[in-house]
Amino acid sequence: MSTYVEQVEQFQRHDLVWLSHQAWEMLAMAQSPVWQHAVRDWQQQEWPAVVRRRDSDAAESELCIGLELPPQDGQRRRLATRVSVEHVIEHQSGLALNTVLPLALPEWQNDLRALQQDAAAHGLRFRVYGALSWQFLTGQPHLQNVSQIDLLFRPASQLQLQLTLQLLSCFQQRLPLDGEILFPQGQAVSWRAWNLADSAGDVQQEQKVLVKDQMGARLCSQRDMLALLAQSA
Repeated sequence: MSTYVEQVEQFQRHDLVWLSHQAWEMLAMAQSPVWQHAVRDWQQQEWPAVVRRRDSDAAESELCIGLELPPQDGQRRRLATRVSVEHVIEHQSGLALNTVLPLALPEWQNDLRALQQDAAAHGLRFRVYGALSWQFLTGQPHLQNVSQIDLLFRPASQLQLQLTLQLLSCFQQRLPLDGEILFPQGQAVSWRAWNLADSAGDVQQEQKVLVKDQMGARLCSQRDMLALLAQSA
């Protein structure tokens, strides 16, 4: 029988999880009146929650999750909570970019499709989190003119990482792109921060980048992160 730790380790940040009726009931009872209504509506609509970074005091049996309501007066409204991993009834990775494309803002459509096509031509695949993902999942108005497009990608090799970063750098001039590189063991690094470190011209690749995983955040050298990837495709 797997332990709670083994069960929780199956989940990565930005994964989608669907919860049991009992879990939603417990979550709703623990909230303020405003969020209690939102949680019950979430349950009724059967929308998923999103896995977030673990709280330092989370129990081994707990999975840390989040919900997000549409912005109000320009402010994001997020609920960070926890649920017993036993109450997760369905689980999947974040949404693929091509899945959510139809709901992107009209001014993003052409360039996002071009990005998707170029990525596919190189065997690359983007997933989406943040406002664009929430808009697709809930049908609520999460996207604003100031919204960013949060993309997640998992390079299989150093070459694939390089190709993906070049592609994103090109389209960054045309789209409000942001997001993360996800390394093999679930460690995530902002790809924009990685590009900034690259621009320092450190041939030894000792530039530090902030690495996030389920347990927290720390600084690591680019060299150490690259060592986690195969040197060729």
